[in-house]
Amino acid sequence: RGWILAPERYDPRRQVEITSKLQLQDVVDIVTKNVAKRTLLHDESVLVLDTTHAYEGLVLFRHKPVSSNEIGSAKRLLQPGDVIISRLRPYLRQVAFLDEGLFEVGLRGNLVVASTEFYVLRTRGDFEAAALVPYLLSVPVQSALAAAQEGGHHPRFNKETLSQLPIPHWLTTEAGVIGPEVKKIALNLRRD
Repeated sequence: RGWILAPERYDPRRQVEITSKLQLQDVVDIVTKNVAKRTLLHDESVLVLDTTHAYEGLVLFRHKPVSSNEIGSAKRLLQPGDVIISRLRPYLRQVAFLDEGLFEVGLRGNLVVASTEFYVLRTRGDFEAAALVPYLLSVPVQSALAAAQEGGHHPRFNKETLSQLPIPHWLTTEAGVIGPEVKKIALNLRRD
């Protein structure tokens, strides 16, 4: 589409070699809507995540929630069960499942927001987004995302690349087992 001359746009390594009629956009919603500080309730408790907090399928952080008044730039509003994946420097494997515990860090609970560098994958229907975490961290997908990054200073992959990832048949049939396992791992992390 268009006249894009960047050679990386045509790199054959951008393709995940899986024969499937299903794509990622067929099983989950990809949320890219941003929220500004003014749309949040005044002085609400908010846990703010940036790309360094997502690693190998889990959210790792050491900071406390802040007041919504302290949020600067636009963010993505998250929900329990979401999966976030950084579009910036995909080789850093910044993919994470958002467990319920992240929304209970503050004394009376808290919102969770993330950098706009994340794409947010949200459960649709019976397919839980959590089941995508191991797949998104797999070597074929990570290689495809790395090959799809464009730009020199801050290389990113685009939403179209993510949305068109093929979803293997085994993942749709095993999602009911994989999703709960990912949730269990996240729950154990919060307990420790």
